[in-house]
Amino acid sequence: MTKVLIIDDEPAVVDVLEKILQRAGYNVAIAKDGTSGLKCQKDDPADIVVTDIMMPRVNGVQVIEALRREHPQCRIIAISGGGNFGPMGYKSEAITTSAYLAAAEKAGADAILTKPFDRKELLDTVRRLSPA
Repeated sequence: MTKVLIIDDEPAVVDVLEKILQRAGYNVAIAKDGTSGLKCQKDDPADIVVTDIMMPRVNGVQVIEALRREHPQCRIIAISGGGNFGPMGYKSEAITTSAYLAAAEKAGADAILTKPFDRKELLDTVRRLSPA
């Protein structure tokens, strides 16, 4: 059974992703931030890591770079909404979601998904990256 590690600091996002992946038959592990995600991957490696980009302390790009160095066989899906939601959260100097995801791709992500994405898009991406 393919094991998927979800690294995200937003509990609501983690809850939804976990339910979708478990219902689809995947073994799912959870980490609430980049530091604990890297520790989880070291202690009990997953086949696929789904990591948010916008996280405090250790961001998703740093997670991807560390995974590429320490677990090169691992497949990585980067997810981000850019942390710039709605008119109240808009900041003209904020880096766009596409820039965050481009940085993730450059760091070595195998796939990128822009929040919000749907169940089918997530499952299609995980299936495509799952070991044969």
